[in-house]
Amino acid sequence: MNVAASGNQNMMKLTITKRSLLALLVAPATLTSCGGFQDLEEIPQSDLQSEAIWPDKSISAQNCPIVEKGYVDAKALPAINGKWGCGSKAPFAVSALGGRYPVAFNRDATTNCVMTSQLYRYFSEVVQPMARDTLGQPVVEIRVAASYSCRPRNNKRGAKLSEHGRANAIDISAFTLEDGTVLTVEDDWAKRNRKGKFLRSINRQACRYFTTVIGPGGDKYHQNHIHLDHGLHGKAGTWRVCQ
Repeated sequence: MNVAASGNQNMMKLTITKRSLLALLVAPATLTSCGGFQDLEEIPQSDLQSEAIWPDKSISAQNCPIVEKGYVDAKALPAINGKWGCGSKAPFAVSALGGRYPVAFNRDATTNCVMTSQLYRYFSEVVQPMARDTLGQPVVEIRVAASYSCRPRNNKRGAKLSEHGRANAIDISAFTLEDGTVLTVEDDWAKRNRKGKFLRSINRQACRYFTTVIGPGGDKYHQNHIHLDHGLHGKAGTWRVCQ
């Protein structure tokens, strides 16, 4: 991930990358008003701040309401104390999100309470309603490309620690619908159909729940998945990266 811009509090719009610029040129005009490439790439930071949905303030290493109330299928794991600052005081192995339309994970994701809680809210309030409205059916499973992993950002030697190394991130590469249809970020993101619209729309709306959202419109490292994390950016720790 590239979050170099996060420290510039005077910057009001995210920089458009070369890939994003190309996406703007090839995207149909109808997409610019319904969660298309343009909406993803030019978002004033003031808008991102005003629409932000922050985690429950009661969350702590000893208190994770979303798990205690049974809203997610998760198992508490021992504290992770890794090298180079990696680890989490209270990680969970999450296998499914509950709610009216449950979502199974193809494999357990190791995430902290903040990420687990925000994922539950994001899927309940955004992904499932959009899936039903746009695709006519809910999502029943997601493909977890990555969760906890002690490594630098983008696996680049010398880079800062990735939020994956804090159990504070998840990468999602595919969504399986109720009828068995599979939408993959790699194959369906740029399509000019309902599948593409759905993926781009949920990517944009994820910026309300997570401080970092990077999909194929962001950079070369995220062409086959959507990266979500809740890292701290900027002096106040509230800056949002939405690509």
